[in-house]
Amino acid sequence: MTEAALSIPGLLTALLLPWAVGYAAARLLIARGSQGRAAILIGLGYFLGMGLCTLLLVANNAVGLPMVFTGLAAALVLLGLLLTGLARRLAQHPMPVLPGTPRAVGPGQLLFMLALLLLLGWRYLTLLGIIMEQPLFGWDAMMNWAPKAVVWLHHGELTDFVAPPQWLLEATASGPYTLGNAAASNYPEMVPLIFYWHMLGAGTGEHPLLHLPWLLAAVNLGLVLYGFLRMRGISPPICVLACYLLLSLPYLNIHTVIAGYADLWLTVMFSVGVMALCEWERYRHRGMLVITFLAALACTQLKNPGMILGLILLLAVIRVWLSLAWRTELVMVVIAMSAIVTGFALGFSFQAPGLGTISLRPETFQIGMFGPYELGFHAESTLPVMRSLWTMAHWHLLWYALAGALLLCLVRMSAWSRPSTLSLILIAMFLFYFFVFFVSRYYEHAVWFITLNRAVLYVIPSLVFWLLTYWIPEKDHSR
Repeated sequence: MTEAALSIPGLLTALLLPWAVGYAAARLLIARGSQGRAAILIGLGYFLGMGLCTLLLVANNAVGLPMVFTGLAAALVLLGLLLTGLARRLAQHPMPVLPGTPRAVGPGQLLFMLALLLLLGWRYLTLLGIIMEQPLFGWDAMMNWAPKAVVWLHHGELTDFVAPPQWLLEATASGPYTLGNAAASNYPEMVPLIFYWHMLGAGTGEHPLLHLPWLLAAVNLGLVLYGFLRMRGISPPICVLACYLLLSLPYLNIHTVIAGYADLWLTVMFSVGVMALCEWERYRHRGMLVITFLAALACTQLKNPGMILGLILLLAVIRVWLSLAWRTELVMVVIAMSAIVTGFALGFSFQAPGLGTISLRPETFQIGMFGPYELGFHAESTLPVMRSLWTMAHWHLLWYALAGALLLCLVRMSAWSRPSTLSLILIAMFLFYFFVFFVSRYYEHAVWFITLNRAVLYVIPSLVFWLLTYWIPEKDHSR
């Protein structure tokens, strides 16, 4: 089958139209007068738009309408007009004004910011060049994500994908389909849907320009980080520096150019949820809570580990909502941990409605689709993890900065008071990593560097956000 030629107008429409619609949606959620609002509207708008596109594709397929790009684009235009009208009538109330006098950005600071932005611009132009000159080559992309979109493009519908044994029993000329990776049929479909949307616009499933969403995802992650840091009152030069430190990380750049992987999108959605939750904790603006819930939902639709990340976000929301005393929280955690340890020691198993098997035994662990996992401490993961974090070039000096911040926590008396929700989220993430790479059977993924670094990528933007908000005292914040 001959592949159709690339439609540049169609691809540009597929790239920009959802962005504009998402921008209109973001205006409903971000309060007027917020510091950094413009950056958040642009960055968050891109991700909201991609989410709306995937929902539109699923809904269109569910009602049996043809997957025609012009019709889908027209529906998006109407949705954008509706959201624009709602944003004018229902815009969030202005954010509280931070104390202190706004500081003008001096000439030296402007030059500093311009130099960093030029360096980032050059870096991402080189990344664009790499995207333009290489085909889709990532193993996961070819085995798990992109093939679904290509099949959907050729069939004109969201054809089902099933596990190989089921495929052998049910395969017909029109489907269902299966994939080379037997587990991939159970993977969430948001990333293939993002691919599929751009293929519909471009009119082809084979062109390097279809990989541009990964580049735009990284750039817009930087805009979101800048906006949320400005919302905390941190000065523009420091915010630009934070974006430079994040967007220049080699491993994030790697996932910008190996299009097709879901890890960058999961990183983005989890980070957006974390930063929005931090703002909701401060001012309780309902728009931030909505963003957090949307981010948690998106996490579950991107990768199976996103179920854990989404759960962490939801538990953090509950913690902020309850606002219990720190001693009460500590007692609850001790009770919960004691119950889990007792469960493992005694061993029990039961069927939970809608979730499946929940089994806690000394040698195995299972919660629904996660497991069963053989348990045991694997010390051989220690050296690869230490090499990855401390000596490899993936993260620059990020982990050394983290070590310094943790030492500062030990000497600050305030560190012994009720910890922030952001701190607890980071602790939960590192406990998750410890379980996966030191206790479960996935320890081999650390020993052989299979998924270690891309899993760590999920927490990196939140870690940068924490470092900046921790190192910059409140009294130094400026509007």
